[in-house]
Amino acid sequence: MRVPILLTVASSLIVLLSTAHGGEVSGPFANRLSSADVTQIKAAVRAERSVGPNVKKIEAVRPDKVAIQTARRTAVDEDTVYDFNVYKRAGGWAIDANSIQMTIEKRDFRTHGPTIIR
Repeated sequence: MRVPILLTVASSLIVLLSTAHGGEVSGPFANRLSSADVTQIKAAVRAERSVGPNVKKIEAVRPDKVAIQTARRTAVDEDTVYDFNVYKRAGGWAIDANSIQMTIEKRDFRTHGPTIIR
């Protein structure tokens, strides 16, 4: 009797761990992305030179589409923020280069917070 219960608990734990990403993914389909998907998405972002390497946001819009926001410090008081989509095609994740939008965020040193200038 103990073996089936342990197997059920173990299989439930494996399913939980395979979809867990520590809250770093939001959106209506966040629970549909596996840890391997998140790792592949981050690798695709790091490989793309035209966007910042620091992932700020991953939002699962559909099971095969995520909206990404990255940032790159471009000056002492300025960050460049990139918003773009990543799609899953043929088992791999790739950035849609046509979806990349860039925004400049100025930082106010008096308050140490961003003042967004678009």
